[in-house]
Amino acid sequence: MGADIMQFLPVYIIFTPVLTALIIYLFKNQWGNRLVFVAQTIMSVLAIIYFTYYYNNFDATYFVLGNWDDRIGISLYNDEISMIFIFLTLFAWWVVLLYVYDKKVNYNFLFFLMFLQGVFLGLLQTNDLFNMFVFVELTTIIVTILIAFKKTGYTFRSAIYYLMLNTSGVLLFLIGISLIYFTFGTINIQHVSANMALFEDSTIIRLAFVLMMAGISVKSALFPVFTWLPKAHGAAKSGVSALLSGLIVKGGLYLFIRITDMFSGASINYHTIFFILGALTGFIGITFAIAQKDIKQMLAYSTVSQIGLIIMGLSFGEGQIYSGGILHIVNHAIFKMMLFMIAGIVIKVYLSKEVHHIRGMFKSMPFISIMMVIAMLAITGFPFLNGYVSKSVIMYGFAGSYHYWVVFFMNIGTATLFVKMSQMLLGPSVLSFPISHYRQSITLFILMLALIGVGNYFVFFEGQFLDLDFSLVNPASISAFVDFFITIGVAFILYYYVIRKDFKPIKYLRGFTLSFEHANYIFVAYTVVLITVFLIIGVMI
Repeated sequence: MGADIMQFLPVYIIFTPVLTALIIYLFKNQWGNRLVFVAQTIMSVLAIIYFTYYYNNFDATYFVLGNWDDRIGISLYNDEISMIFIFLTLFAWWVVLLYVYDKKVNYNFLFFLMFLQGVFLGLLQTNDLFNMFVFVELTTIIVTILIAFKKTGYTFRSAIYYLMLNTSGVLLFLIGISLIYFTFGTINIQHVSANMALFEDSTIIRLAFVLMMAGISVKSALFPVFTWLPKAHGAAKSGVSALLSGLIVKGGLYLFIRITDMFSGASINYHTIFFILGALTGFIGITFAIAQKDIKQMLAYSTVSQIGLIIMGLSFGEGQIYSGGILHIVNHAIFKMMLFMIAGIVIKVYLSKEVHHIRGMFKSMPFISIMMVIAMLAITGFPFLNGYVSKSVIMYGFAGSYHYWVVFFMNIGTATLFVKMSQMLLGPSVLSFPISHYRQSITLFILMLALIGVGNYFVFFEGQFLDLDFSLVNPASISAFVDFFITIGVAFILYYYVIRKDFKPIKYLRGFTLSFEHANYIFVAYTVVLITVFLIIGVMI
């Protein structure tokens, strides 16, 4: 292929799912619905060709549509990080489509699902801030529709809560973009980044950073503005919940990566404050998760906690720990999609979301139970599974400092949660009715292969995508298993003597909820705190 055609491939990748969505909506039949797999195949092939062509020269991917001056034109750009997210996006949609597709699947549902993929792929590849805002807002709107797709009172309330709180965040993001345009005269990310050092002492630049990061904090579900996430995940269909937790919330983390990189020349020392926010998000998320009895709420709050861990890694901005954070984005997407899909099957079979109502999974659903055990082992860091690899990279990077113990105790909380969930596996079978789930089983098997593949062939990432050093990551070592079983042992003691007794504080946490009004007050207060730290106090933490 010629260089000109290759530069247009990102456009084809973005518009293929959008055009597929339109065809599905127009034809409204089973043949139209089947086009989703044709589209996925086309996009996957194009992405592989594109990556292979530009692998050693990502600078050449810079492309301005219509030959406009790149300071005002629409530009696209890809690098190794965006390519990781693109391949993760295509993989996530493959497995979700396999999971939800059947002859009765609603064409409107597939329309919004495919349209969302095109928008999300646009977000990953855009190189100007305004289009980034447009893609973020479109993502917010489409996700709102998917959350409310069941058309019940609960789903409508959860969807509106998600929409309003995220729109508040996106509004601050837009104001930050306006300040960038006022200062630089362009919203081209590369131009802004190249000239950022000229304004490193500018109050306007710092204010723009604060406003944009406040909006990103909402999209990423950071403490204390994460309250939309459990509501959205709990209300949505399980396939949508898998996509939200596995990928869509990672869009906020992608923005975090891009925007902090853009502001790197401004010498804004954001590292400590966001490490602290990540730690708070991690501990508060897992505390709420352990207190729940609803499977999807447990998994949703667990996602909040894992986002905290990722932010702790990304807050370093570069190096081994930073790369470990990016790798954990990939690993978390795999095992959390798997867990939400399993939750969907279990809820459909047992007609309940409550952990204490579900028993005997090993007897009634042996294959699903095995998949669940593997996913739980992965998220808790069992050697030879993917979660062990990224958590080890982060923890070894923290070795010798208090940061290590923050991650260690957070992982004990994660293990405690899944000790609690594991009670569903044991006991007599109490199935409400049997159900065929062969298609979902194939999907889970694919995800299981991904868990094991990354856990055993992680050296592929070394020197390929990220600045990773796996010399200290040895899943076959005795110390790896000792650390894991110590974690599980402490988690079991914590569950048996504290969590299982369901003390009043645990009940209080389970019943705790924030209205949209109070969530907005907290968001405003959070923004004021960021402004105080970075502008008024003037101390670069």
